[in-house]
Amino acid sequence: MDTISDFSPGKKISSFFQSRKLAVILISSIILVSIIGTHIPQKSQLKPEVYNAWKTNHPTQAEIFDFLGFTNMFSSAVFIGLCSLLFLNTSFCTRNMLVSALRKLKRNQQFQNKDQINGLETRSEISTAKEDKIVISHIDSVLQSHGYRLSLEGNKIFAEKNRYGVFGVPLFHICILFIILATVYGSLGRMEGDMRLIEGQSLQEDHGNYMFINEGPLFYENHQKFDIKLDKFYPDYIDSTDTPRGAAGKLIISENGNEMKTDIVYSNNLVTYRDYTFLGNVYGMAPLLVLMNPDGTIYSGSYITASDPDSSGRYVASFDMADTGLEGGLMVYMTAPLTGIEESGNTKQTPIMFMKIFDQGEEIYDGTLRLNDTVKIPWNNMYLGFYDIKYWSNFYVVKDNGTLLVYAGLGLITLSLTIIFFVIPKRVWVEVVKDGADGATEIYIGGRADKFRSLYNEEFSDIIDKIKERLSNVTD
Repeated sequence: MDTISDFSPGKKISSFFQSRKLAVILISSIILVSIIGTHIPQKSQLKPEVYNAWKTNHPTQAEIFDFLGFTNMFSSAVFIGLCSLLFLNTSFCTRNMLVSALRKLKRNQQFQNKDQINGLETRSEISTAKEDKIVISHIDSVLQSHGYRLSLEGNKIFAEKNRYGVFGVPLFHICILFIILATVYGSLGRMEGDMRLIEGQSLQEDHGNYMFINEGPLFYENHQKFDIKLDKFYPDYIDSTDTPRGAAGKLIISENGNEMKTDIVYSNNLVTYRDYTFLGNVYGMAPLLVLMNPDGTIYSGSYITASDPDSSGRYVASFDMADTGLEGGLMVYMTAPLTGIEESGNTKQTPIMFMKIFDQGEEIYDGTLRLNDTVKIPWNNMYLGFYDIKYWSNFYVVKDNGTLLVYAGLGLITLSLTIIFFVIPKRVWVEVVKDGADGATEIYIGGRADKFRSLYNEEFSDIIDKIKERLSNVTD
């Protein structure tokens, strides 16, 4: 009958966390949860208006998913809990592997006699008339030529190479732990957001200048507050090799009035600066509308960012006309490309804008405006002028302090895999015995490799052949 003293909570906990079955279950669960996260809209990955539109169209699903935490899957308690358990499981397994590797390293550094050598799977026995000291000298020379480090104890030899290869598998698991920590740290300290810039506009890298922003709990609004300027936008950018790159934006990053970096963002070229990454997003056109008083003084003016939702080349927008209570709707397109005007100077710029103005839902104006046209608003005798047009672009900005750590972890994993597959611990044991009866010297030699033993047999055979070559009068 078992006694209470036989029960060890520590062993039970250790056994649970180092279980391979648990590792398989956790990895499968994390993959499943990640798949769910890619199919359910995530608040942190969508603009508020896009997420709210989905929530409005699917109110029941949104309520259930939000309650379960599925709309913030990758920061939810479920996902973090699974990652934490996997980290513990890997930690326990790594500890056991390290202890086992240390034991193997120490255990294999022992001399063996002929009886122990004869118990090895890979072994050989050679008989020669040479003196034992000469035999040992030849064996030492052959083993050293094969890259082995030798230890001597009387007529016994212990040789090994790649001894630290036993740490390859533990190192691989340590790298996994490192990547898990780097990923968690990166997600908690991550910042991502959309910043909209009009050509010539400069904004400071600060919380309030993002259209949409998601900050991890460890980011602490640690914005660097450097200046970002969209110097020029190219709807059809062609690089220096005459390769079309599609939409592109030239960014200038400045600090304290000093230009720090200039580069062009397009689909295959991301701009990085101080752990920030800038990616091109959507773009559109921004006509400048100026609202004037009846006496011609300016009441307000701004660039209205219009987008092209159906890729038709026609850009639409709805907007409020300052604090007049009026609302406007516009559609603008170019009869000649902006780039053609600015680069060649020979193409006439002819943007055309269709404008509607509403007063509490009632249409009070519907007309067409060309560049520098002005229209009188019947409701209040004010004037609305169309005086300029530029491109605008959204830039997806990401700051992830864990990225370099993850890359470092992947580099270490590559190193560990190299060790696992190419730095294979190999050992050779030899005992040289002088036979008193006929004066012959008997050589008992055996070897072992931790992996790929069939390949090691070729190396062992080569060692035996080289030893036999050194011993001129050999009889098996």
